Amino acid sequence: MATQEIGIPIEFEKGTFNNTVFLNGKLQLIELAKDDNNQIIYAPEGYWISETIRVADKVTSFKYIAKNIVGNGSYKIYTSSSPDGFEWTDWAEVNAADGKINSPVGYYAKIKIFISATLSSISITVDNFETSGKYINSFINSSNGVLELKKTYITPFVKSSSVSEGSLSKAPVMKTQFKKIDSINIIGG
Repeated sequence: MATQEIGIPIEFEKGTFNNTVFLNGKLQLIELAKDDNNQIIYAPEGYWISETIRVADKVTSFKYIAKNIVGNGSYKIYTSSSPDGFEWTDWAEVNAADGKINSPVGYYAKIKIFISATLSSISITVDNFETSGKYINSFINSSNGVLELKKTYITPFVKSSSVSEGSLSKAPVMKTQFKKIDSINIIGG
């Protein structure tokens, strides 16, 4: 006696895609960008939900889901069933070991595949500070090819009076602008 597997076709090209795409015959997470080493950065997680599958007369054969997984990451497969196509059961996870479907048998079915990416270290250059003066303001400087905080501030002093051996200049220093004053330079004339 020969056994025969009855397949129910699942169209991965159609359905609801959330951070996923069907590309080159594979369901995968969408590509967000590439890192400095030209490695693809994928969305951290996503899912795909099939359109309604008419199981009909093959209802007794709809017991297992065959899967072929390539690449890193993890996934979970869920099914939901319906006797009429309107009222659906809650999503039930398919047994990961043998692919056995845990949803009640129904005339219609849906499949949901949840994919999560494997976390890994990446290198992304946000700015290499090669454009001189791109980030110059009162507090930061980028004129030397590096981004740095300004440590020296020049305050516009106003000459207030003259004395026999020089002049006295003053300027208001707001308490919120400085936490401490490292030094005061006196320039003689």
